[in-house]
Amino acid sequence: MSRTLLSIACHEYATAAILYLAFLVRQWRFFAVAGRILIGTGLLIHAVALGSALAGQGGMPVGLAQGLSAVAFLLLAIFFVLDLRYRIPVMGAFIGPAAVAVLIPALLMSTSGEPMPSGFRRPLLPVHITIALIGIAAFAVATGVALMYLLMERQMKGKHFGVLFSRLPSLTFLDQLNKQLVLWGFVALSVTLVTGAFFSSSTDGLFWKWEPKEIATLVAWIIFAVLLNARFFAGWQGRRVAVLTMAGFCVLLVSFLSSYDPSRHLGVFR
Repeated sequence: MSRTLLSIACHEYATAAILYLAFLVRQWRFFAVAGRILIGTGLLIHAVALGSALAGQGGMPVGLAQGLSAVAFLLLAIFFVLDLRYRIPVMGAFIGPAAVAVLIPALLMSTSGEPMPSGFRRPLLPVHITIALIGIAAFAVATGVALMYLLMERQMKGKHFGVLFSRLPSLTFLDQLNKQLVLWGFVALSVTLVTGAFFSSSTDGLFWKWEPKEIATLVAWIIFAVLLNARFFAGWQGRRVAVLTMAGFCVLLVSFLSSYDPSRHLGVFR
């Protein structure tokens, strides 16, 4: 991974995050446009850095540093698409700092590790890992939207119509956006579980080994399955949906972090 390019992208993201925070305080169009440009150019530079690193690794991240870098990239890519689609730069005040917080450890960590074991050099394994990372990023953005919802709801219930009330989107919009993001993330997580079981069985003959990462992934899947069923069939919405989204994401983080073996610097989701 090119540390120089990654460092440039990180600085652009950090500057954009500051601009989005400034936009949250004072809605000057310049802040939103400049932040959007910085995120867009940062993503291009970040893509080159990631591409150059993954090209020699079969197209999949090796080590926690590259895993964090990929998650930060996908997190901001999803936000960038949503911002272009819905024009919600205020979301950058929540997503931008979170992405920078994820990317900084990737810059500080060593990216060197042992060669990838031959057992993991499978044609479809990079697709499996990419889908897993996309799911994590989608749930991360959904968690940011859930946080925005809770803040907005608190202001409305307390009748404290301050800066956030005038800046954040409506509760209905945030709830629907959360629904879409959780649904996309759930599809990706379901595919990750199925393909992960396949790769696990083809490696050691076992579909399920009750490892912490497998248990955490299954628990997160159950939480989001219950959440979506409650949404579609019981009409759940609002605060409890937002809280469950954040809880499910926290469990999923356990799976993500435990999917990396620090002794070998190898990250594999299964």
